[in-house]
Amino acid sequence: MLLGSNILEVGIAVIFVYLLLSLVCTALNEGIASLIDKRGNLVEGIKNLLNDPKFTGLAQQLYNHGLIGGISQYASDPSKRTRLPSYMSGESFSLALLDILSARGIIAGKYGDLLANAEAADDAYEEALEAAAVTPGDPQRVAAVTQAKDALDRARVALEAIAEKAKVAYGQAVQAAKTAPDDMALVKAEAEARHEIDSISAALKMLDARHAAIASAKNPKEVKLLLTADATLKEALAFARDFATEYPDPLGNIQEGLKRLPEGHTKETLLVLVDKTRREVTAIEHQAEAFRKNLEDWFNKTMERVGGWYKRWTQRVLLCLATLVVVASNADTVMLIERLSKDNVLRASIVAAAEDTVKTQADAVSADTALKAAENLKLPVGWSLDPYDSGYFRPPELSWKYTGWAFYKIFGLLISILAVTLGAPFWFDTLSKFVNLRSAGTPPGESSKSAPQSGR
Repeated sequence: MLLGSNILEVGIAVIFVYLLLSLVCTALNEGIASLIDKRGNLVEGIKNLLNDPKFTGLAQQLYNHGLIGGISQYASDPSKRTRLPSYMSGESFSLALLDILSARGIIAGKYGDLLANAEAADDAYEEALEAAAVTPGDPQRVAAVTQAKDALDRARVALEAIAEKAKVAYGQAVQAAKTAPDDMALVKAEAEARHEIDSISAALKMLDARHAAIASAKNPKEVKLLLTADATLKEALAFARDFATEYPDPLGNIQEGLKRLPEGHTKETLLVLVDKTRREVTAIEHQAEAFRKNLEDWFNKTMERVGGWYKRWTQRVLLCLATLVVVASNADTVMLIERLSKDNVLRASIVAAAEDTVKTQADAVSADTALKAAENLKLPVGWSLDPYDSGYFRPPELSWKYTGWAFYKIFGLLISILAVTLGAPFWFDTLSKFVNLRSAGTPPGESSKSAPQSGR
């Protein structure tokens, strides 16, 4: 019974050491992830999802939408750079994207081709600039930049010319309506002229939002550029929402906008989701909501894969950290078992700390609590220069004795490294089970659960 109790206590003590080392590695891993913004994988995932690698299109518009901007840190403080959220709900994503696609669809009804041409000219100009930057002074590249800039200007002028005509027509309609305020035909003509101005204004604002997004992508630390992109997009969406009730087929309107998106997997996927929605829901008035739910499902499934990317990265980093921490602390499993088997007092103190950790951490494992429980312990880890210490570091030598020591040392360290990579939650759960098993096995009348002292 005593032998079995000692073995169980050794197991609890070793697991507790694994738990502490895992917590240290987890804290380091989280620090590294925060330092390099690795949790920004969400942004990368959405950029990939919406086929916007340069963050100047749909993905950038999504993050500038009020539903997403509202959960971004410092979004309301123009003096600080906005930090994009590391989490986004499927509902927020689908509602924001649906609003943007609806606006693009409304614009597409009249000026979608012109807007698409202008956006394509934007992309061509940026590509020409990037190519020219690679080989400065190349006459062909410089000429390509000039041609792309001319095409961009022409696309913009085409939209502005329509806007100017719409303003003139509206002014004439207003004057005509004033001369005969009871003439319903003139009143209707004035409303249609106003509608025309708002429609072309929405297209121009959407183009301005894209220009601002490109400028912001080039200078991500410039807060003013990001705020300009945000404000311009909101104006474009506001114009478009005013006309939303005029379209009897919202999903058809969205489909028209999708047809003018850049070619790629996003356009293809969204068009497939439109077709899927039409098959699932025949009532036109319910199709927009059904499409939103399909967008939400699409997002959630994609984010599961993005979570997998982060998990695989975490596992690789955790393995490296575990190797560094275990080797640096000389947390050799073979040595731990040997020392804990012989030192009853040390074993008892670690088991007591393990029990306290399990009791105080019934709901979740915390680095602070576990490390606090161990701060007064003399853990059997660390390298020593004392030849009589079990943690002694033997200088390399050509001998069978050193070879045997090195083999067991590497074997013990390797076991510890693999154990630590299992993570703190795993070892906390395992520790809880072992502690509960020991508690259940305490003989009746025994008040202390610490290891028996020598001589009992």
